[in-house]
Amino acid sequence: MRSEEFCDLILSIDKKIRYAGVYLNENFSYKLQKNIERYFSDEENMISVKTEVVRASLRRYMSEKVGEPVYAITKYQKVNLITLHFMETNLVLISTEPDADNSNIISRALDLIKAHGKSME
Repeated sequence: MRSEEFCDLILSIDKKIRYAGVYLNENFSYKLQKNIERYFSDEENMISVKTEVVRASLRRYMSEKVGEPVYAITKYQKVNLITLHFMETNLVLISTEPDADNSNIISRALDLIKAHGKSME
């Protein structure tokens, strides 16, 4: 499965998902929900992704003691940013509306990663 197709699957989970991205083997692709107002330019988006890659590596630093990270959430006034870890160094990045049901979105996204994560290219 191509990363772009996986982004479509993530976006289909819930209309309150604004953005879905996949960081896979140092390559990045993303898609936005239709008719959504963008908060970041392409350049700002890449800065955000690179920042999250660094944060993810810091979370993995403690994995020997507490286990591999599964996900992280950052809540802002306008959006929630969800980072899901898979296959050690890869990430799924999701942005949701502030009032989204993040628990359900995370659960369903983890199911999709389990089903398709190893087949992504």
